[in-house]
Amino acid sequence: MHRTVRALLSAAVAALSATTVLVGLPAAPAQAANYGQLPLSAWSYTDRAQPTTPNPNPAGDFLIGSSDEHTGRAYFTFDLAPLKGQVLHRVTFYTSERTVNDCSRVAPIEVWRTRQVTETTTWQHPPKELELLAERSYGKGVICPGAYLGIDMIPAIQAAFARGEKKLTIEVRINATAEGDTGVGRTMTQARMSYAANHAPRVSGLKLKYPDAGCGKPEKHPTAGNWMRVQATVTDADPNDHPQIVYAYWPVNRPDQRKESSSPSLDLSGLEDGTVVAWTAQGRDYDDAGPWGRTCYFTVDTVAPATSPVVSSKKYPSEDYPGTGGPGVPGTFVFDAAGDVDTVGFDWTLMDNSLLQSVTPNHPGGRAKITVTPGTWGPGRLQVAARDAAGNRGPWVQYRYQVRNTAPFAEIEMNGVGLTSHITLTSQAAEVTGFGYAVDGGPETRVPAVDRQGKGDLVFTGTGYRTVLSRAYAGNRMIGSNSVQLHVTDAPKVTSAEFDWPNDPVEGVAGSFTFTPRTTNVVSYLYGFGDGTQHSVDAGADGTAALTWTPQKSGYFTITVYSVDAAGNRSQAAQESFSVISARPTVSVNAIGAHVGDPISVMAWSNRPDAAGIVYSFDGGPQQTVDSSYANFDVVGTHSGDSVLKVWVKLTDGTLSPPTEEIIHLADSPKVTAQGPFGTDAVMGRPVSFTFTAAQEGATIFRYTVGGVQQTVPAGPDGTATVTYEVPDGWGDVTVAVASVTADGTVSDTSTFSMPLRNPNVEVFNPWPTDLPPGEAMGGVGIPGQFGFYAWDLSEVTTKFLWSVDDGPVQEVLYDPWAWETVASYTPERAGDHTLHVQREFTDGSRSPLVAVPFRVGNEVAPA
Repeated sequence: MHRTVRALLSAAVAALSATTVLVGLPAAPAQAANYGQLPLSAWSYTDRAQPTTPNPNPAGDFLIGSSDEHTGRAYFTFDLAPLKGQVLHRVTFYTSERTVNDCSRVAPIEVWRTRQVTETTTWQHPPKELELLAERSYGKGVICPGAYLGIDMIPAIQAAFARGEKKLTIEVRINATAEGDTGVGRTMTQARMSYAANHAPRVSGLKLKYPDAGCGKPEKHPTAGNWMRVQATVTDADPNDHPQIVYAYWPVNRPDQRKESSSPSLDLSGLEDGTVVAWTAQGRDYDDAGPWGRTCYFTVDTVAPATSPVVSSKKYPSEDYPGTGGPGVPGTFVFDAAGDVDTVGFDWTLMDNSLLQSVTPNHPGGRAKITVTPGTWGPGRLQVAARDAAGNRGPWVQYRYQVRNTAPFAEIEMNGVGLTSHITLTSQAAEVTGFGYAVDGGPETRVPAVDRQGKGDLVFTGTGYRTVLSRAYAGNRMIGSNSVQLHVTDAPKVTSAEFDWPNDPVEGVAGSFTFTPRTTNVVSYLYGFGDGTQHSVDAGADGTAALTWTPQKSGYFTITVYSVDAAGNRSQAAQESFSVISARPTVSVNAIGAHVGDPISVMAWSNRPDAAGIVYSFDGGPQQTVDSSYANFDVVGTHSGDSVLKVWVKLTDGTLSPPTEEIIHLADSPKVTAQGPFGTDAVMGRPVSFTFTAAQEGATIFRYTVGGVQQTVPAGPDGTATVTYEVPDGWGDVTVAVASVTADGTVSDTSTFSMPLRNPNVEVFNPWPTDLPPGEAMGGVGIPGQFGFYAWDLSEVTTKFLWSVDDGPVQEVLYDPWAWETVASYTPERAGDHTLHVQREFTDGSRSPLVAVPFRVGNEVAPA
């Protein structure tokens, strides 16, 4: 919904009743309505000076009243479709004065509703005036010329919709008593009709969400308590209106207590247990309220456990800062129903977006215990409610506690397997005296705390994911814990200043890699670039190695590196992937089906960072330059055989890259084109022509095979020949194979050309079959029936069917392209055997083969 002219309109929301007609009463000015102009479907300016001359859809201004020898009126027909289904906030028919003959004179202007404008509307035959909509007096005492004429059209449009009309025609004229007075004549700008309207939202899918139940009817409906929630879906035809839902509910026997709520959780306070409640929903947007949805029902069951549970915890007794316990320190929480035997369960949640959970007391009205181990420090909350056997939940009781910030923070430097990794632990707890850490549940290593920080070493004995659990201690008491997971690998670390992302290495340009060990006693590294060959490089005294490498080709590379220890053991593989840009351009040639003289499409491009253009040469011709790193161009072969396309990258320094060469081969086989009776397809029983064009130098004849018969035809002076082939009936394709031959007997390559074969025959539905047992033939004399004619193929060129029965006259029926079959009605004049003859006619006047269909008419008696 557009809001560009919101400032023009004051704020309002119009509430509609459940029976509101959406094009009904005008609402207050819109906040976010649809704004626009109604389309003019027709208009006419009539002139008494030309009483019989139509003037449909003229351009420019119009005359009302008289000026010189002319007297004018104007008619405008507007299309009301854009307003259908919308609430109308403002609709204005408007125009303004352009010229006025005498501003000292008062002009009585009338605006009428009339019948629609037509192309034959004239002064002598104007649209009939139906209703006077407005009268205005312009001239003396108002802006002149230039006065604005604006008419509120909402009542007229409402009435038009009520009459079922889709268009509205407005006439502007001078009152008949003054129409001939030239002093009040004036010209007006072409009239328009602007609007501000809005689609009111609608609701559907009304049901109870909690408990999950349906809408309900007065005689059968669900029950619900204080925890209930209703549900509805709102839609708005204006996509950016963001409609909201308002719910209304009331006791069915006290509708005067109706309440409305924007929340789906209805307030049932004040309603007695057993009260039947009706409810519904309504969609509202910035401007309007839609119709109310269907009415739903439920019975109130509000009797929940009367006693709120009592919550206590020895480990976490208070919400006071800095708190007690700590992350990883479990605490027991007790829920006590205080003897209320209605309580058979407790619903509880930690209020940290965790799921609602339930626990059962040791007996109705008794106690239940849960254990909570905080994962983080800071405020903690849980809430609990007593629940009775019917599912009614009592009031929520919140229990707040504070978890002290005691957990250690672990920072781990992972250096591999068998090498020393390092861990640094810190805690905010002032009383911390030491830390402990363990890997994968193994023995704990303790380190002292100095200024609340402890440092230790880790030696991972194997690869894989490892969990490091760390704890903070005050003496021997664990005051907080934390765990982290990390992946341990002995694969060497591989780095490169040239090949690491986001660099753009280029084929032929050297770079380097550095290998760093992640295991002990490394003496060398094995590496490879995915070509199946491994290479070795010795490690230095510190276990590292440097490799210089020059890519000899472009493409996507993955370097795989293993470290090798003195015993010959390999580490896990380290892999780093990177792309090397080709020094040459990439070239793509599409020469499929190309012959001599045909354009051949070429694409060439380069991703080199120093690429400035593309240069190419075809078949030894001059170099052509495209000032872009991506180029599309065509080349044309002038002879059969091989031609060489060379393409270079033009670099920013003006030099050319090494070339990419593509061999484009054009066979010396003849080029074949075909023409059937209705285009390039063959038709059963109709001739098709093939034209051969030689690509072979010195070709004198064409040797071709079609329909299993080999024939020859001389080549003309232009190297072409055309032959005709009578296509037999059958299915499949028509295929011709052709080669050219020179005077010395040299035979060219062979071209094979196929064209689809189309079926011109007629399929017939026969209501009087001949295969029924004697005495069971269908129909009878005087009983009409229908033949059905089908044009399964060549329907696009079929015009009609011609048919006759026995020796009777030929009749025609036009082909119906929109029907499953084209029907021909026939009433038998005698019983017994007959023959239907049918064929179809095509757009070129030719006809399909005649089809004979036997049929047998029975002895049924026609009704009187």
